[in-house]
Parts: sequence; C-alpha cells; structure tokens
Amino acid sequence: MKNKIIWIVNEYNYPDAINSRQTNLCRLLNEHGYQAYIISGSSGNKGEDNRIQDGTKVKYVETSEACGYIIKTADYKNSYQRVMVAIQFQRRLWRLRDQLPKPDVIVSDFAGLFGHVFLKWKRKYGTKIIYDILDLWPEGFVDMGYIKHDSLIAKFLYHLEHKSYREADSIVFSMQGGRDYIVDKGWSCDVGGDVNTENIGYLNNGVNLDVVDTQKDLFVLDDPDLGSPKFKVVYLGSISDFNGVDILVEAARRLQETDHRDIRILIYGYGNQEESLKRKVTKYGLENIVFKGKLDKRYAMNLLSRSDLNIFTFKNTRLLKYGVSPNKLFMYFASGKPVLSLIRPSYDLVEECKAGLSVENEASLAAEAIVRFSKMDNSEYMTYCRNARKIAEDYDYRKLVQVLINHIEG
Repeated sequence: MKNKIIWIVNEYNYPDAINSRQTNLCRLLNEHGYQAYIISGSSGNKGEDNRIQDGTKVKYVETSEACGYIIKTADYKNSYQRVMVAIQFQRRLWRLRDQLPKPDVIVSDFAGLFGHVFLKWKRKYGTKIIYDILDLWPEGFVDMGYIKHDSLIAKFLYHLEHKSYREADSIVFSMQGGRDYIVDKGWSCDVGGDVNTENIGYLNNGVNLDVVDTQKDLFVLDDPDLGSPKFKVVYLGSISDFNGVDILVEAARRLQETDHRDIRILIYGYGNQEESLKRKVTKYGLENIVFKGKLDKRYAMNLLSRSDLNIFTFKNTRLLKYGVSPNKLFMYFASGKPVLSLIRPSYDLVEECKAGLSVENEASLAAEAIVRFSKMDNSEYMTYCRNARKIAEDYDYRKLVQVLINHIEG
C-alpha cells in the first residue's frame, strides 16, 4: 500500500514553493510513507523569471518541505502563448517520462485540454489518474466571456473535459459542488451519462496552521493603523475589476456620509484598478479608507489577526453555484476574526459555519454589515471569532490529506 510513487502535477507551482497546496500535500504524503514528487513547468504565471535559463530539460529541486522536478518550458506574454506553453509542458513531460521516477499515481490539477496527456500513462502503464480540479475549465472561460458556450472551440474543450472525467480513476474538486457540475452537464451516470460520480471527492484549499500561526507571531507588521482604537476592516488581495474592491470604496463613502467615524477600511494589495480607485477616494474626499499597497505574504497572518473584520469579495459569477475555494478565505478563518463575504455562493462556509456574514455585492449592504459588526455585543462577536478559527482547524492540511490518501488507495 505504502511506498507508492505519487506525482503531484501543477504547471505553475514549483517543488520549492512556500506553503502551497501542492507542497503541503507532498510533505504530508511523504510523512504517510509515500514517495511524492511535485512536477511543474519552469515558466511562472505571475511574471517571475524562468526557473531554467539554460538548455537543461529537467531540473530536480528539493527542500525540507517537498521535492520534485521542473520541466523546461518557454516564456509567454499573453493568454494565447500561455495556452501553447501549457500544451508544451504536457508534451515535454511525456517525452521526459523515462528520466523521472515512474509514478503509481498521478494527481493532476487540470483535466481536459491541459490534462488529457495523463491518460496516456493510464493506458500504457496502468497508472492511476486522479484529477485534482481547482478551477472549472473551459467553464471558466465561458463564464468570463472569453469563448462562447456553443462555439466549436468550446464544444471541443468540453469534449476533452468529459473524456478526462470519464476515464479518470478518481476526481477531487476543490469546490464542494463539483459533483453538481458533473450532473448539470448531463455527464453523470445518475442522469444517463457515463461519468461515475461515486469516485468524486471534495478537497478544498486549506491551511497549514503550524506555518500561519508561527508567521502571525514571527512577522509583525509595522503599521500604525493596526494599533488604532478604530474598528478596523481589512481587505487583502488583488485590486482588479474581478475582485470588486470598488464596492468597498462606495461603502466607505456611505459610512462617512452617515458619520460612522469610528470605522476605518484598510486595503492591502495591488492591481490594475488601484489607481482609479485612489482617484475616486480623493474625489469623494474620503478619510476612512486607505490603500496600503503590496504586502509581503509573510505578514498576512499578523495583519489579519489584528483586524476587527476581514472582507472577502469578488464579482458574482455563475460558477458560485458550485462553491468557492480561495486560499485567502482559509487564511481569514485561521486569523480567528469574523469574515464579511460580499458574495453569496452555494456551499457558503461563512454563513453555514457562522464564521461571519454573507451579503450581496452592494455597497449599501456592505456598509450596513460593517456597522453591525462594529456595534456588535462582545459575546456575539467572539462567537463569530471562535467559529472562524474552528473552520481553519477543520481544514488544516493534516486533516485534508486524508481525503487524497483515500482516493489514492480507494
């Protein structure tokens, strides 16, 4: 049973990444007696330098947390090139397979166009294939308007996705409604399709509490606003149109107009909407919202634990019906502070576990909820704090890895 060789394949997550989903699962699988390796490409998806600058085709990397192999891939500058590099990664991985430890199980974070190559291992070597689905593609492309649902390219991509799910040994979704997605597509055996939904699991993005709790105390953010007696509302993340941070500016405007001077909204992060929102803050003459700029992620837990309320938001999308799985949300929970979610997904952990409140993505509702928390009785407020921390404990990777082990063995 043990001593199996497991590949955890994620093109953009290197074996030496810090505290990622892949490195946490790799480390814990090794602790459980497996030989786990992360397999990645060399070109990052956030503008980092290519990890292989010479003619090396494959590079072994090992840290105290995880180990694995980086496959040489080309740089890219746009979405089209990124797709081509993703296909290049698969082809090169197949060609280099004899230079890598032969896997008993491959865990791939992509199916369909970006993960169909792994079915070759299943056919040729009998390798067990588990798709660890973090995002729904091509459904995400369709939802964002990049391709039309009934276009030929969409139909082709759906065909490859369907084929992957049908032929996989197991499927693990990071969103709780993954099985619902298969049913809605008409692919499930339960509705006359050919995909076995009995082998579908749920493994959300969790948190490594040992790491984040250490970071909270070790990396203390020097920021006078965090020592203020005002009620501190914190948003941490990207500042782009998709994230919907403009709602917080409008909420701040309403708070200032209604004379709630004891509340201060602090925005940590950066993105292409940052400057336009700053101009709007100046235009409105707002004194209760501050853009703090980019934050070193080591300071994130100290920041979140010193806030009074943490904000989670992005644009509403059809895919919310299947749940959400952002890393940031579990860091919010680990901070032990309430969460105000400005989205209303199905399988809503914030509401279901009473770790905060979820409201529609509207400035007036956000402002009302912020005021409610600022005036909340301490007993009720602390209940939200304890519930948030309890969710983080339930989603610690030390518990979540057992889901993956069950699929590896089952």
